[in-house]
Amino acid sequence: MNTKANQMRVSVMSKTPSLDFCCRRAVLRVGFTLVELLVVIAIIGVLTGLAVPAMQNMREISRRSNCQYNLSELALALSAYQSQQSHFPIGTLASEGPIRNIPEGYHHNWLEGLLPMMDLKPIEQVIDTSVSVYHPKNDQVRAIRMPRLLCPSATMIRENTTCYAGIHASTETPIDEDNDGVFILNRSISPDDITDGLGYTLFVAEKLSRFEDDLGWISGTNSSLRNAGHAINEEFASLRGPVDADAIIPPTYVGGIVSDHPGGAHLLMGSGEIKFASESMDTAVLAQMASRDDGELPLDFKSTQPLE
Repeated sequence: MNTKANQMRVSVMSKTPSLDFCCRRAVLRVGFTLVELLVVIAIIGVLTGLAVPAMQNMREISRRSNCQYNLSELALALSAYQSQQSHFPIGTLASEGPIRNIPEGYHHNWLEGLLPMMDLKPIEQVIDTSVSVYHPKNDQVRAIRMPRLLCPSATMIRENTTCYAGIHASTETPIDEDNDGVFILNRSISPDDITDGLGYTLFVAEKLSRFEDDLGWISGTNSSLRNAGHAINEEFASLRGPVDADAIIPPTYVGGIVSDHPGGAHLLMGSGEIKFASESMDTAVLAQMASRDDGELPLDFKSTQPLE
């Protein structure tokens, strides 16, 4: 009887999987096959490909917002200056024109006059206006980094630059006393001179300079003045690409509106309104906006987006 029972137990045990075998099967069941692993990697890649551009877009939106804030600060400062002086600041000062983009000349500019209105009077007080902006007495202030004058999207720029330029003319022409913009040589412009109306006249726009050519935020050259003689961002490639050794650029060349924002640049109108202008904006409309008294109101603003 016992022998028969033992035989039955042996038979049952032989048909029951060992514990080790069960564990191995469990391990195999929870593992990934190569195909499953490749599918997971592909999904992660797709999600990353979607997430990265979205994150970059959000960062650019934030940078644009900061840039708009900087321009709004300039708008308030210009309004306060005009209220006190009955005119807007002079674009640049020099014994004679046209202005050459070299570190020679008096060249004190429009931004200096706005410093007290931007709660930056201590900086204004250390500027020595009895000498040129390039004089050693002004080296320290010319080297100052001005965060409110820097666009967060701008790259490859000097620490002491300004990303915002006063508009001196509607065409590519040297900076001089007879320019048709608001910030010109040796002459202050009042609201009465802006017969096209403040709301239709371009005051300030974004600019970029080649690193080695930038003379600083305080320099009344093309380092702080620009014109509307070019399509927006037209010069971006030449400013960011390698230097063309064969190119001959006159020292009186000014340049247009350029930014590191994808697709366009910000514009500040005389009324304080800030617009984002597309690169495809009609250059004729842009020129009309830059002229203070041409009698041609730039009524077609389809290529600009008013900001809330």
